[in-house]
Amino acid sequence: MIPIFSSLNMMQRALGVTQDAIQTTGNNISNANTPGYSRERVNLSTWYPYPASGINQQGGAGQIGTGVIDNSVTRITDKFVNQQVRDNVNQNGYWSSVSDAYSQMENIINEPTNTGISSVLDGFWTSLQDLAGNPGTSGTGSVVLQNGQEVADTFNYLSNSLEKVQNNLQQQITDNTSQINSYADQINVLNQEINRVEANGQLPNELYDQRDQLTQELSQLVNVKVTPVKSGGNPSPLAEGLYSIEIVQQNGSSFSPPATLVDGTQLTDNHLQTTIDTTDATNPKVNVSVVTTDTTPTTVSTLTDASGNTPFSGGLQGLIDSYTKDYPEVFQSLNNLANTLATNMDQVYAQNAGYTSSKGTFFLGDSSDPNSPGTVTAANIHVNTNLTGSDIVSSASGKPSGDNSSAQAMADVIATDTYDVDGTHGTTTSASGTTLKGYLQGLIGQIGVNSQSAQQLSDNSNTLLQAAQNRQSSISGVSMDEEMTNLIQYQHTYDAAAKVVTTIDTLLDTLINKMGG
Repeated sequence: MIPIFSSLNMMQRALGVTQDAIQTTGNNISNANTPGYSRERVNLSTWYPYPASGINQQGGAGQIGTGVIDNSVTRITDKFVNQQVRDNVNQNGYWSSVSDAYSQMENIINEPTNTGISSVLDGFWTSLQDLAGNPGTSGTGSVVLQNGQEVADTFNYLSNSLEKVQNNLQQQITDNTSQINSYADQINVLNQEINRVEANGQLPNELYDQRDQLTQELSQLVNVKVTPVKSGGNPSPLAEGLYSIEIVQQNGSSFSPPATLVDGTQLTDNHLQTTIDTTDATNPKVNVSVVTTDTTPTTVSTLTDASGNTPFSGGLQGLIDSYTKDYPEVFQSLNNLANTLATNMDQVYAQNAGYTSSKGTFFLGDSSDPNSPGTVTAANIHVNTNLTGSDIVSSASGKPSGDNSSAQAMADVIATDTYDVDGTHGTTTSASGTTLKGYLQGLIGQIGVNSQSAQQLSDNSNTLLQAAQNRQSSISGVSMDEEMTNLIQYQHTYDAAAKVVTTIDTLLDTLINKMGG
């Protein structure tokens, strides 16, 4: 027969366990809207039966249960689903960065509109056609000059505006690098705290949640591999251990040597270092490496390959690709277009105006000599300020007077003559090339296609991310309906346990006060 006081102890444990369950339920409800929180559960098991097995155990009906014990409080997560979320966060981070950069580029190009470069170039061509149709008419030359300067101003605006965005991308690369290092520092601190708690057999669920949240935010910027490491001391079998985190390539393989960002074994972390090289303004480079946090850092791993590429993924990679590839390509195309326009327009204009005076060139670049255009780019192209409307009319009138061939030749530079714009954009036409208007339309079209593609991939990755997060939420998220159901269940359990205590109290009162009298 089990002692009656053992029954009282059993119900004391039942009340305590139920109170722990109610406390855990309340904690879940309180953190229902806390980002990164994983719902927790009290793990219950039966207490040791009575009597204990052995050669001298008491006889009777057999072992009798002695109640319940709460072994642990664990968080409910799925490591595979968490990894899926990190992977999708990483892809979404990359395409969001690329899409945002292209969106800003499209806003600057501003096509098709009445103020875009296409419309402005068409206006310049129309004024040259008017000049060709009325070569001796006063006033048409001034319109040509005005429209030519508008073309130059538009080139200048596009170049300067794109440069501002590119500079902003450079700053974002620096900011993202600092953010990555901040995440590494915070995760390392959490590793140290988790190690201290786990060593005593406890489960720091809130610290686990904070670490997973930081790891997910880190994954948005760079592709990482998480490896659990057993903590020291006497950890529980349910302990999740420490995190070693390394930056990996886009295909998931490690760099050589590994780009370890957080070392769970040594409880230390390293930092990401990005060095921006603008020696060649048309071809900027970003060198990426992982270095120690020492006063004089040493390189742990170099992430930039021999070709200057950084083969990882995430938001930082998206910024690097936009900064080093997408924007420089558009810059180069605009520079080639401006240079080809200026070179060939000057050649045609000079055939009549001549280079022997300060009025012998139409477009100039970085030269202070009006007889020499210098290197013409989209940033510096401008109309020769020494020219007047009369000069344009005089040149267009040709020899003999009234001949419109010069003005028509200038118009043909824009819409008829073909050039190898991206190759030798000199004074020779190219039969296999394209017109300047055609080249511009192709450039604008390509920007639109790239932007649309990046936006579509961003939307697709966001859809996949939402699906993964919904799956994660269904596992780890707090369901208020479920928690309220549990609360009612625990309330009834507590009431029933208290009723048993009352019954035992009545039995004891009978034994002590009402027997033997």
